[in-house]
Amino acid sequence: VTYADTSALERDFGYKPSTSLRAGLRNFAEWYAEFYK
Repeated sequence: VTYADTSALERDFGYKPSTSLRAGLRNFAEWYAEFYK
């Protein structure tokens, strides 16, 4: 499991990720598979 602490980004810049880790990894895997076909 990967864990990224984004609390400093949220506190300092108001950044809050809109994509979950699971969805982000799935999207990346799909992109990677298509890109390196």
